[in-house]
Amino acid sequence: MKRATQLMTAVGALAIATLMSSAIFAHPGFGPGRLGMRRMGPPLFAELQLSADQRAQIQTIFSDARDTLQPLARQLREKHAALREAAGNQPFDETAVRSQAQEIADMQAQLMVARAQVMNRVRGVLTDEQKARLSELRAQRLQQFREWRRERLGQSDPSDK
Repeated sequence: MKRATQLMTAVGALAIATLMSSAIFAHPGFGPGRLGMRRMGPPLFAELQLSADQRAQIQTIFSDARDTLQPLARQLREKHAALREAAGNQPFDETAVRSQAQEIADMQAQLMVARAQVMNRVRGVLTDEQKARLSELRAQRLQQFREWRRERLGQSDPSDK
């Protein structure tokens, strides 16, 4: 049972990290507000002093990415629902649960690669100074998230050690 709890904690942490990465790069003009991130500070891109041309290019990149990312995210939610159903079936079918879990892992990998491709395209729009500043800001936000998690959830991050 402890192994299952650890696995679910790891999956949850991965989901949070995935959501954080997409929320961190959000810009208020590029989609619905991300209230949780606003509590941690202004959107990262707002602090990079982007030119109007850069903003337009990044908005186009995010807009184009939406067509790819939204269907993947929807499929991932559906696969999670199927896993919950398979895990709750009686009698328990380990093969079915493993199959669903593998499909989720494959879908998460697809989604991570797609997001990384988007961010690679965005970084291509930034100047070297903006890239450096973005790295600094991301490190600060990650530290803020770790502190929040420790305070709220009493969890420590293995990478903190």
